[in-house]
Amino acid sequence: MADNSVKKLFAYYLLKLKSFFFSKDVLSFLLFLAISAGFWFVNSLDKEREMRVSIPVEFSGIPQNVTITGNLDRNIVVTVKDQGINLFAYLGRNNTPIIFELNHTFYEKGKIVYGTDQIRGRLSRYLRPTTVILSMKPDSIVLRYEKLSSKVLPIQLDARISLAQQYTLSDKISLSPSHITAFGPKRLLDKTDKVLTDRFELNNVSDTVIKTVKLKHIKGLRFAAYETKVSIFAEMFTEKKLVIPVTVINCPSDVIIKTFPANVEATFNVAMSYFKSVSTNDFKVVLDYNDLHENTTKYRLKTLNSASYISNIRIDPLEVEYIREAK
Repeated sequence: MADNSVKKLFAYYLLKLKSFFFSKDVLSFLLFLAISAGFWFVNSLDKEREMRVSIPVEFSGIPQNVTITGNLDRNIVVTVKDQGINLFAYLGRNNTPIIFELNHTFYEKGKIVYGTDQIRGRLSRYLRPTTVILSMKPDSIVLRYEKLSSKVLPIQLDARISLAQQYTLSDKISLSPSHITAFGPKRLLDKTDKVLTDRFELNNVSDTVIKTVKLKHIKGLRFAAYETKVSIFAEMFTEKKLVIPVTVINCPSDVIIKTFPANVEATFNVAMSYFKSVSTNDFKVVLDYNDLHENTTKYRLKTLNSASYISNIRIDPLEVEYIREAK
């Protein structure tokens, strides 16, 4: 019952307000008020007035090996005078910047000064011809700069890439560019030996993938470019066997090492497009002289593989006997 009484009371007062605001007297008053406000607004637009306009400033043409030092004013606050209708046009142009082209010769260190007359000249292209500049702050712009050192750095891929079953890489993963020019203080460049890409993952790769990846930012350095193109080449593989000679490496010139057997059978996966062309020159089975011990005549062989299209190499036998002979 109480709820119904409140609802009825609310409806009663709502009806009263509605009839008040939509009565002829109130509507007439509001109409004359709107007309008066319109006349006042038009009259104010026709008179001269003063206004403060904040104009953004941008600088273009700064070489990559040059950095601006110190604080730099990014806005010019101008007090102007004009008819109200002309000043009204500036309200929608707050984000339109004035561009200063830096077509200068840059030395190791120095400054570029834009004086009052130069700034006024730029403002004249921004403001209407009838607008009078009363004051501006700052009345000059000083750009202090210094040249940066540069260094060419290799780009290192930071990625986790897994191939689909029965697929292998048919070529090395390539980066374009693979190196980037970095600019910055010499002390920082001396401590930097590479640039990493942003981390990413690719799973079940079964075809060629070309992906643009951004470079990780290094505080205090700027790069000639901020991304690289990663190319991944995947194709199905098959199994192949070859008889491979055992190669002795790091052996002194006055020593001869003979292995028994001299050749081993290698079983490996190879990308199908390389099946016919793959040969004993594409990878090595080695005995490293530096790993030999005086008290043994057996050695566990190693494989050296630089071919991306060959994987999962298994050799038989894995261990050989050897003898040393003096030349």
